Amino acid sequence: MANAGRILIADDDPVTVRFVGSLLRNEGYEVFEARDGDEAHRLALEHLPDVVVCDLLMPYRDGYELLRAVRTDARLAHVPVIILSMKDREEDIVRGFEEGADDYVVKPFHARELVARIRKQFERRRTLG
Repeated sequence: MANAGRILIADDDPVTVRFVGSLLRNEGYEVFEARDGDEAHRLALEHLPDVVVCDLLMPYRDGYELLRAVRTDARLAHVPVIILSMKDREEDIVRGFEEGADDYVVKPFHARELVARIRKQFERRRTLG
């Protein structure tokens, strides 16, 4: 399943980045990894990913700020963003959707579920054209 698409992972936890990156590479995706929100925004502009998976709690620019930056940039506004966070309170999840997230996954997560949610974003993009 080579060339399945490009995914940007943004998380300050190196274990999460390695695990999710490995999981997605095994599925055939090209993966870019960022350790903070500023690096994630720079990589997003540089590589124009098909999907962004980001944590909320990151240095320099948190996930909400990254989400706003993506949604207000014409080059990135169409890119689906999946929040992957330990913040599991209803108000955090609702705020994520209100800020423009396309999906929200709470850590700890099931690997197959995350991959299925990412695939769903690719399917949506294909059907919307």
